[in-house]
Amino acid sequence: MEELKNYYRRVAKYSSAASLLYWDMQTYMPKDAGPYRAEVLSEIGTYAFKAMIDDALGTLLETAQPQNEIEEKIVSVGKKEYYKYKKVPPELFQEIMMTSTMLEQKWEIAKPKGDFEEVRPLLEKLVELSRKYAEILGYEEEPYNALLDLYEPGMKARAVEQMFNNVKTSILEVLEKIENLPKTEDPFDREISAEKQKEFSIWLLHYLKYDFNKGRLDVSAHPFTNPIGLNDVRITTRYIVNDMRNSIYSTIHEFGHALYALSIPAEFYGLPIGSSASYGFDESQSRFWENIVGRSLVFWKGIYQKFVEIIPEMKEYTVEELWRAVNRVQRSYIRTEADEVTYNLHIIIRFEIERALINGELSVKDIPDKWNELFKKYIGLEVPNNTLGCMQDPHWYGGNFGYFPTYALGNLYAAQIFEKLKEEIDFEDVVSKGEFDVIKDFLREKIHSKGKMYEPAELIKMVTGKPLSYEPFVRYVKEKYSKVYGIEL
Repeated sequence: MEELKNYYRRVAKYSSAASLLYWDMQTYMPKDAGPYRAEVLSEIGTYAFKAMIDDALGTLLETAQPQNEIEEKIVSVGKKEYYKYKKVPPELFQEIMMTSTMLEQKWEIAKPKGDFEEVRPLLEKLVELSRKYAEILGYEEEPYNALLDLYEPGMKARAVEQMFNNVKTSILEVLEKIENLPKTEDPFDREISAEKQKEFSIWLLHYLKYDFNKGRLDVSAHPFTNPIGLNDVRITTRYIVNDMRNSIYSTIHEFGHALYALSIPAEFYGLPIGSSASYGFDESQSRFWENIVGRSLVFWKGIYQKFVEIIPEMKEYTVEELWRAVNRVQRSYIRTEADEVTYNLHIIIRFEIERALINGELSVKDIPDKWNELFKKYIGLEVPNNTLGCMQDPHWYGGNFGYFPTYALGNLYAAQIFEKLKEEIDFEDVVSKGEFDVIKDFLREKIHSKGKMYEPAELIKMVTGKPLSYEPFVRYVKEKYSKVYGIEL
């Protein structure tokens, strides 16, 4: 077993180096360095990939003699991943890495102009490569399931569709009731300097007890969390001067991701069980801290004095007014800025498009028109340009087909976990006192300490006693926004 563990830990060092190079590419790398960085990343990534499908690893997995449950999981999860990826030619993997890295760099340049034609040729190539990848991996029912399984093991598109349809129906009913209410002044509709926003973001992370000895906060065009290596998990945010909510909630959101990564047992690092259970579970933690904690009234009562100290122009508003403002519901274009009620609608649009793309039912050239059609249908807005439409996210241009559903699944997991958490602790009392360790202990025991030992369907049952359902999320939204707006939902 030790030889097997050491093999994994050795390969993890190469993945760690690639993660650091990617983080640098998104934060500080000179723009002209992009093409060579794409070569470097694909080279290192392919080297690590080859090591993970090498016959030597297969032999170690087959001859391993696990002595306890953790070692049994190392072997079983390792075998599943080994035999899945063993089917993939390294040349295809490298071509996907190279194409996606180059395309993501091209997207960064084309996005502000909304120039879809500039990215279309490479995106067509990447979609074709992703379809080939899905065929090689193998699937049940539809090709898209092969890619969805990479992010949410065991999940099927048909099950996602059923849950999303139920969420969509319930959310549109809530949205229509809220929209009929009179509009109120928005306290955040003002310019607040990036310097002040940064000061408050750093204070927030200290308040939440983010360990700056194991991480850092930087700026990127699209906020993200990157676990670089053991005891090194970096997060980014962005400062939009005319809406400070963006930085507040990007920072808290990425804190949630970082907390999960830093709370997985150190002895799991580099091993097949040394990551989150799934992208959906990972998202559940960021959405839990961002929305359930960070947008609660008790949380705002705890941060209000510091907030108005750093942003004195906000002193004219009460804590209740600011709380309602950060929970304002309205139809909008940008997913990362969307409120809790409409957010999942943004994800459903992306899910339907990428599913059709991978299943061969939609051509890349038709993405903008399909996006605009679904956006009008579900969110009720005419999309003025591709920057606010199909080019706003990096995921497709980075080759991450199958990723988007996990954002909405994260909301469903978070709400279901929240219901269970409230049975065991006094949530409002704990948050009002800033005693976040009580919540962290619950999450660590139930979720973080398990790493990737269990598939998400099994883990959510272990945590809550029930399979994943959309119903807790709908209950959460109706209860919370009835209070925010003072109406019965």
